[in-house]
Amino acid sequence: MTTITKPKTKTMKTINATKGEFVNLINGLYQVQEIKGKDFSINVSKNIAILHDKLKDVEKAGTPSEEFMKLAAQVNEIANKGEENAKEQIDKLEEENKELVASRRAQMDEVSEIMKEEMKIKLNILTEDSLPEDITAKQINNIIKIIE
Repeated sequence: MTTITKPKTKTMKTINATKGEFVNLINGLYQVQEIKGKDFSINVSKNIAILHDKLKDVEKAGTPSEEFMKLAAQVNEIANKGEENAKEQIDKLEEENKELVASRRAQMDEVSEIMKEEMKIKLNILTEDSLPEDITAKQINNIIKIIE
């Protein structure tokens, strides 16, 4: 006689939260993705994929322009040199690129508003039993919304 074993059922739950809370959750999932454990890893990977798909608008809205990235690279280069007049050099660069800096600030204000928007996402729930032994309290706190 053949015995058929039922596959483990994966529990999913609809989570209501702001986009900002979901961004924090995906960051928490990225922090635990190196922890070993098959069931745990599968659920972490699935949730990352779901959240990445649902938060595309946040990522797109927050992506800096190419011009701003060039300016940021210049600022970083000056800051990393550690020269005495670095602040003055950076202030001068920002003054010369006032419109670009203002545009980026406006973009970040817009992202802040998007992050406040509420949404519902159906995610894989992690059971306490599925958590690996070496997970830390800090890591748990970052993903607590999906642990039961």
